[in-house]
Amino acid sequence: MAPSSSSLTSCALCQARASQLCGACRNVVYCSREHQKEHWKRGHKSECKCYEVATNEILGRHLRSTRDIKIGEQILKEAPLVLGPKVASAALCLGCHRNLLAPGNRPGNYYKCSSCSWPLCGKECETSPHHQPECQLMRGSNFQSKINYTPGKEERKESAYCVIMLLRCMQLKSRDPEAFARLSALEDHLKERLETPLYQVLRANLITFIKTVLGLRDWSELDILRIAAILDTNTFEIRQPRERRKIRALFPGAAMISHDCVPNMRHRFDDGLNIVFLAKRKIAKGEILSISYTQPLRSTIQRRVHLRQAKCFDCSCARCQDPEELGSFAGAQTCQKCKAGKIISLNPLQNAANWKCQLCNLKRSAKEVLTVDNQLQQELESLDKTTPVALEDFIYRHRADLHETNTHILQAKYALTQLYGSAPGYAMDGKILNIFIYIYNIYSNNNALDLSEESLTRKVELCEELLKLADIFDGGWSIFRGNLLIDMEEALVAQALRSEEPLECERKLREAAELLREIRNIMKHEPEMQQLLVERQVILNSALERFEEVKD
Repeated sequence: MAPSSSSLTSCALCQARASQLCGACRNVVYCSREHQKEHWKRGHKSECKCYEVATNEILGRHLRSTRDIKIGEQILKEAPLVLGPKVASAALCLGCHRNLLAPGNRPGNYYKCSSCSWPLCGKECETSPHHQPECQLMRGSNFQSKINYTPGKEERKESAYCVIMLLRCMQLKSRDPEAFARLSALEDHLKERLETPLYQVLRANLITFIKTVLGLRDWSELDILRIAAILDTNTFEIRQPRERRKIRALFPGAAMISHDCVPNMRHRFDDGLNIVFLAKRKIAKGEILSISYTQPLRSTIQRRVHLRQAKCFDCSCARCQDPEELGSFAGAQTCQKCKAGKIISLNPLQNAANWKCQLCNLKRSAKEVLTVDNQLQQELESLDKTTPVALEDFIYRHRADLHETNTHILQAKYALTQLYGSAPGYAMDGKILNIFIYIYNIYSNNNALDLSEESLTRKVELCEELLKLADIFDGGWSIFRGNLLIDMEEALVAQALRSEEPLECERKLREAAELLREIRNIMKHEPEMQQLLVERQVILNSALERFEEVKD
């Protein structure tokens, strides 16, 4: 247990009387700024943390806070131990990991590595430290990649990439034994995975390729599969659209962070592909640090099935234990007998448990409920999501059997918040390029807005509904909540500019200004959002200025 700040009186470097507390870990004090800097260089950098590794029977190894943590505070930053393509990936460069563009001036194909023929961005990526070890291995085995450019099929997934991440991990054993030891210490769930269709394919194809074609005969089949299982259990997906990256990476420290369906942290990736964890809310000393591997609007049964299939564990967090899902009833369906009660699971932690209506006690088997649930999910996913029409129709058609906060209804509503304001015929700005013209057109009664008054009101209502749910499932400074606030702020400004009542216009603009302040706090660590926030601020400022002119 970390010492209390009141008991720290001696400088960590020179032992002189001191009172200047380290602001990050709060576990040491210094007599001067100079000694703090020197102690950092001498090793405190690796020790300065606001968390510790703990162990229990349910979670195994996990991270726990050693002090109170503020909302928005950075908790952990870690460089990837190894990174590379997903099991199946569109053509990408094995040097910089960017998705490859059409060949352009090179007729017919991507640039190919001169040694192993794997597609790359160009000659400069042939010497990338990520690519060199695997390139040497393949060159020595006379293996040449067969991935080629096919016009119109740039996004086609290539299964050949499944070997790359695995090889990079295997090569650590000789290149960096310490890193390989850290990798080997991670959970694998291999026993559960061996019987899955994916691992049957790996056994039949990948093992033969690695041992026979590449000549790595010293590796046993189970040792190779165990590394594959470690990757499937512990890697994080990195998505950086601006950089054309969609890869996966392994972070041993981050792999110890627990899952919770109502987590207290979120994560992002910086330009150096480091993973960064931020507190979404205040975290008390002694709390288990957690993130979520699932989507917040999914029901308990959906989340638990996904976690069992993808991560090989059964979640038993507070939300999963509660048949009412913290009062949201996200997994419940409306009882078709009494038409008023909600059918909920009698034991959410047992997927096979029966379900029962809260009012009339009608019972249904888990199989019945899951069958209907899967049918609804398939129906929802098959809908045309280019306009709001099909989604609104889905909500209307299921108004009798699905209540307002059922998972399928919530997913449809969230999609609608994105479509109202962006879909053709429902756009917020009618493709106006200049935001000042946007403001002018509204005040000039120009019919520049495609979004009707009814649709605009609907967007605001949907945002308000989902924000209430976000406070339960994914509150604080979450990206989910931040995106909803962005949509809400945009809609409020549009409503204000259409209003003929000065007081109503001012109220909505002031409310939008409050939302934008909160959005900036939530999104300040997200570089790709900064331009949007600048534009939103300019629009809001212009609207406020215009309002003051009209008022005067």
